[in-house]
Amino acid sequence: YGVEGNIAMAHGPRRDILYINECNRKITYEVFDQLFSRSHITFLDFNPDQEFWLHDKVIPNFPHVLIKSNFLDNPYLPENELRNILMKKDKPEFANWWKVYGMGELGKLEGAIFQNWEYGEFDKSLPFGFGLDFGYNDPDAMVKIAIDQKRKIIYWQQKIYKEGNSFNDLKQLVGTHCNRNDQIIADAADARMINELKKYFNIKPVNKNIATVAEVIKLMQDYKHIITEDSSDLVKEFNNYLWSDKKAGIPIDAFNHLIDAGRYKFMETIKGTSYQKWNG
Repeated sequence: YGVEGNIAMAHGPRRDILYINECNRKITYEVFDQLFSRSHITFLDFNPDQEFWLHDKVIPNFPHVLIKSNFLDNPYLPENELRNILMKKDKPEFANWWKVYGMGELGKLEGAIFQNWEYGEFDKSLPFGFGLDFGYNDPDAMVKIAIDQKRKIIYWQQKIYKEGNSFNDLKQLVGTHCNRNDQIIADAADARMINELKKYFNIKPVNKNIATVAEVIKLMQDYKHIITEDSSDLVKEFNNYLWSDKKAGIPIDAFNHLIDAGRYKFMETIKGTSYQKWNG
């Protein structure tokens, strides 16, 4: 229809089936929304080189089926193209290329602090706890965390990501996911909020004197991170959490609310073990 980037042209015809090829390259979300609302069935395809509007506006809000396919699903792939793909496997310089164009997984921005992550199921066989970061002018953010220290894997599941909460709002949100005995490690900056929540939950502040943010991030980079598919805001943070000053070990103060919450729980879990070994 020639509607690329032209929202006025998307207001017109209705259709039974809408198919958009390379939707992340050709149209904005606003154009998609107009086309989608006038279609009975919608198909989108894209190379998942990085997040776009599908991940934060469509997947969390609309019923959908997400089909991941890669070269292994194509029996008609020419031999020379197959060789070209396989030659990039296991080469560090092609790690992100292989993830996107080889395996069909969501890629990452160059320079993202946490590169070693993938979607997966939360390991329910491991002990778990929660990390909570208070929002102030940002979202209140809580994640469920389980850490397999032997295999160096951290499992993440987003639980709360919402701004503008009163105390009662936050208490109700936390109570939706935690019982009285579940441990919550929270941002130490708001002692008053922690003391109020302590009346209802097993919550305590993180000890930020254990190590610097940069030291903890360095430890977390040694782990593989498994993120559940319903954690869309967390995935966005992982893909956009960058170094502000890599040499000084200073990350940007953005895309870090859920990651900070997970960092609090990580610090509490490994204190006295990995820190001692790492610090010598």
